[in-house]
Amino acid sequence: MIEVDLTGLAFHVIALTLGLVFVLVLAERQRRAKRERRSVRDRVVCRLCLAVFEAPSRDPVQTCPECGAATERRGARPLG
Repeated sequence: MIEVDLTGLAFHVIALTLGLVFVLVLAERQRRAKRERRSVRDRVVCRLCLAVFEAPSRDPVQTCPECGAATERRGARPLG
């Protein structure tokens, strides 16, 4: 039979709990960073009215929901 004193048991329980919390915090940070990268990737700026909107489709030309202008994914550029 394994003999563990109260101090050793408390140390192991606290260490395992802190380790679990650390792993969960790292996983949440990774998930949040991935979500932020996806949001930035899907963001499009209308070249006419400068409205910012998300376009999840990968089409090279999107339609602005504010003014209806055709907008390219690569960003705003001069009209002329």
